[in-house]
Amino acid sequence: MLKYSMDRTIEVATTYNKKYYDLIGKRMVESFLEHWPKHINLHIYYQEQQPEIIEPNLVYHDLYAVQPQLKEWVIKHRAPRFNGWREDRGKYVWKNDGVKFSHKVFAQTHRIQNSTADILLYSDADTLYHAKPDLAYLSEISPPDSLCTFFDRPKFRDETGFYMHNPRHPRASEWAARLEEIYLTGEVWTYAKDRAADQYTMAHGRDSFRDCKQMDLMKYHEGVDPKDPVPTSPLNRFLQHLKGDKKQS
Repeated sequence: MLKYSMDRTIEVATTYNKKYYDLIGKRMVESFLEHWPKHINLHIYYQEQQPEIIEPNLVYHDLYAVQPQLKEWVIKHRAPRFNGWREDRGKYVWKNDGVKFSHKVFAQTHRIQNSTADILLYSDADTLYHAKPDLAYLSEISPPDSLCTFFDRPKFRDETGFYMHNPRHPRASEWAARLEEIYLTGEVWTYAKDRAADQYTMAHGRDSFRDCKQMDLMKYHEGVDPKDPVPTSPLNRFLQHLKGDKKQS
């Protein structure tokens, strides 16, 4: 593997609402503070839950205040069919909940467009850090000439609990704008059924940048689980992604 020295700057971003903060987000923030170097900032995009933990390296953003177009879009899409309700199946289907997962995307696009760091790591609010992060490894998997870093799973597309962006890439702003466009133009609702979640919208967005170098960790690391790759990747040395029922424990 190629090795990169960690003379590049990095920042981390996450997002949550009050319900998610109470469930797992608070623990995520606490684990970040325990294990990450104090000179690295965590940018927190919150809804409802006002800042509770105050530290110099925690930077809070009211998501709807900094992304008013998202709030307007969410209000316009209050109908159940935009929030995961499948009339043909008579139940909620999370993959159809384009509104819920839009918040993660718009938190990342705002950070991409406003970051001065070399590397931006998006970390879901259900991520817990249990050791000091390997900054050299994070730099290694986010090369300076790459637009973004991800796990593109063969069947499920992008694992969006962990994502990396290059804010200094010449097309970074275009990349952020493309992701927002998918929602604001209604393109998200034109995809096949079960494909309104961010794992698909971000993959569709990436497909518009095939001419840019991108870092697919499914190809970079051998033997990672094609459904849940993070626990079987080197990331497991310092973080745990509590997907689904795991966060209840």
